[in-house]
Amino acid sequence: MRIFITGASGYIGGALSRLWSSRGHELHALVRLSSDRQELDALGVHCHVGDITDAESLREGMAGSDWVVHSAAIIDPNSGPEQTRRVNVVGSDTVAGAAFEAGVGRFLSISSMAYFGGSPGDGSAAREDSAPQLPFPTDYSASKHAGEQAIQDWVAKGLQVNTVYPSLVYGPPGGKRGINSLIRLAMKGRLPALVGARLKTSWVFLDDLVDGIDRVMQRAAPGQSFLMTGQVATVEEVVTRVCALSGVSRPRLQISAGMALWLMTALGPLYWLRGKRQPVSKQHLRSLQRHWCFDDSFARQELDWLPRGLDEGLPPTIEFLRSL
Repeated sequence: MRIFITGASGYIGGALSRLWSSRGHELHALVRLSSDRQELDALGVHCHVGDITDAESLREGMAGSDWVVHSAAIIDPNSGPEQTRRVNVVGSDTVAGAAFEAGVGRFLSISSMAYFGGSPGDGSAAREDSAPQLPFPTDYSASKHAGEQAIQDWVAKGLQVNTVYPSLVYGPPGGKRGINSLIRLAMKGRLPALVGARLKTSWVFLDDLVDGIDRVMQRAAPGQSFLMTGQVATVEEVVTRVCALSGVSRPRLQISAGMALWLMTALGPLYWLRGKRQPVSKQHLRSLQRHWCFDDSFARQELDWLPRGLDEGLPPTIEFLRSL
């Protein structure tokens, strides 16, 4: 099978590339001039230099593909709203349009739970058909929602699309990718406080997400969308587990995301005068004011998918992070 991937040098895209290369699929990837291509070259991936918003640079790699897998996105809030929208919205529209024009059989969009803007304030779990929580807390969240809407416009024209919505992704490899960076801070005892400790979050192990995405491509009917969000736990529960496994003390200080946001706003001028970036973005703190609790039972039932829980996923993650 021939597969074209955007974001192949990223955390999820790289893991997918490793899996599909091991199975002998013909892989093609869109890469930027600045992309680290070392692993992709070693895997035998055919790399095509281009830009996600330039349809012309996508055509060669897409030609003859059975699947286009779109996993490229900007997550960093410091990238700014214009660049975030350019990649996550315009880029998604361009990739989907190029796939349609190329006559690609199937299209897989790897979105994010950020598409929903959070889950209901009462702590109940959201599902694939749940309404978004408005207003969106971050530029990333708004852009992921708009990007998926742009892709759905191509569905109306005949593009056969499946969508996957991952939660917080963790697990080796990638010391600073996914949510591994937070786990690393906790295991080193470097978290000064628990922010939004009682709010619910959803966590999925990288290998399980990759397995789920592969199952979508093997089994799902066109048009089906799947939350792949793993285990739900509060911030406090996750940090407590990480600290216990790492043999460090859990942060004693707990503050609300609202209070943390006020502090970052008040201290902003001080960071600016010292020429330093704030340790936590205001957008991230706004996100921490909401639950991110999702029910992925549809994927479990429809795809026979069984992701591991935190008790199974955290130990190998911590062991890997210790080795860095």
